[in-house]
Amino acid sequence: MIGVLLVLGATVLGARLAAASDDTVEYWAVRQDVRPGDPVLDDDLEPTRVRLSGGAAGNYLRTDEKLAAPLDQLVWAHEMRSGSLVGKASLVARSTQSRSQLPLSVNDGAAPADLARGDLVDVWVGPGPGDEPGRKAVRVLESVRVLQTGGEAAAASGSLAQTVLVDVARERMQESVISTVAAGHVTLVRVS
Repeated sequence: MIGVLLVLGATVLGARLAAASDDTVEYWAVRQDVRPGDPVLDDDLEPTRVRLSGGAAGNYLRTDEKLAAPLDQLVWAHEMRSGSLVGKASLVARSTQSRSQLPLSVNDGAAPADLARGDLVDVWVGPGPGDEPGRKAVRVLESVRVLQTGGEAAAASGSLAQTVLVDVARERMQESVISTVAAGHVTLVRVS
């Protein structure tokens, strides 16, 4: 009788443990690193089962939820690393992006040597060689993302300057910013 009760108890306990371990939900995760502004591709997303507690579950995109727009009309709102869960704010429709691309002429030595796409930089403008030395450098843009660097093309052509393309929110893009970067010596300082 005791043996039967032990077997029955173990069976019930095993069934409860199995049921408790299967309370995971399927969410979207990123298969490979993505950058802000990149189009969302089918290959970027992969389903993964996880157990999230409390309010955290509402922050991520489940595989059974409808997307804000068709996949071909979405772009990544921010950088994400491979394996990260996709947050509900990570995908935005192309039409809601109020972004501008600002090209900067950056002299050799005025940016990190290993500057790469996706880096965050502050844009400083100051006096260049031959300008009056009393002028001070000013930060005209803070924490903007590098979309493209021209380092390899500049090196191949023997140029002492490269064109760096940065992503700027339209509300931060003012005439004074454009005239300042066009008239001064641009220096990029990596912040992340």
